[in-house]
Amino acid sequence: MKKIYIILILAISITSCKTLKNNSSKEAKNIDVTLFNKGVTIFEIIEETSFDAELKKIDTTTLKGRVKFETLSSKKESILDYAFDQFNEIVTNHSNSELYHKALYNLAQISSILDYEEDEIKYLKMILESNADDKENSGRSGIMSNPYANFNNEASNRLSEIYIKKGNYNKALEYTHLSEKYPFQHFCGNAFAANEIYKAEKYGRIYDGLGDTNKALGYLLPELFNNIFASNSDLVKLTYKTLKNRHSLDLIKSTFNNSIENYYSKKDENNYNVYFIKYFNIEIEISNWVFPFETDKSVIKAKIRETIEGSEFYKTLYLNPVIPKA
Repeated sequence: MKKIYIILILAISITSCKTLKNNSSKEAKNIDVTLFNKGVTIFEIIEETSFDAELKKIDTTTLKGRVKFETLSSKKESILDYAFDQFNEIVTNHSNSELYHKALYNLAQISSILDYEEDEIKYLKMILESNADDKENSGRSGIMSNPYANFNNEASNRLSEIYIKKGNYNKALEYTHLSEKYPFQHFCGNAFAANEIYKAEKYGRIYDGLGDTNKALGYLLPELFNNIFASNSDLVKLTYKTLKNRHSLDLIKSTFNNSIENYYSKKDENNYNVYFIKYFNIEIEISNWVFPFETDKSVIKAKIRETIEGSEFYKTLYLNPVIPKA
């Protein structure tokens, strides 16, 4: 742990020196940049160190363990508080800064890590009440990193998650609807697929919480086989749990088998056949790259069954028929 604090001291010293240099020159107006960089440096150090791993290893059943846990937690919180102060200075005294929305976002992130829920809600709402541009550069690096900040989309989604956790499903629904006003921005098809699955799963959780099983399934079932480009594991678990709470396992299985046997097709805008099943009266698309080019009905039938039997839902239903935690 000593190495961690040496790194922290060096990082703070370096950024402090930069701040002094900027304050003593014509670049003093860039104090917001200095504050932001300092906050990010400290924040990243926390993420890159072993604080959380060390905390998980501590045996809190003993007095010594509890004291050690509290001491280490306090050190982590103090460091995050220091990063928090840098971003808060920007929000409080440099509201015209180009880094204002990023600073707000980071304040919400730190509040979440420290379990300051009301503070997190406050900063997320401040983002939504501002003129934040979701297409602003995120500042993230890496070949698959999202170049867009998605301030409003992420803030509304995070608020909906907070209210789901609180059991306030109407408020969660309000913010989920709001997120539709701010479409997810990305360049990657896999990311869009993951986002569509996430939205369906979130609506499913909300309507399940509101006791509207039909609406929950209306969002969940259409994404049941949509796991080619992104994982739908959480959605499958929630779908299975929702169905199991309403129907017997035998009925769930027999209805599913009957749906597979009664698959059907429709023409898409390119005049290709798209195949579907109707499960509990809800239409579900079956995706397979061979379908648009295949005419042999026996091959199509085999591919439909192969696609469905390869899905996580099928495996959950037949290979692991227990109620998983959603």
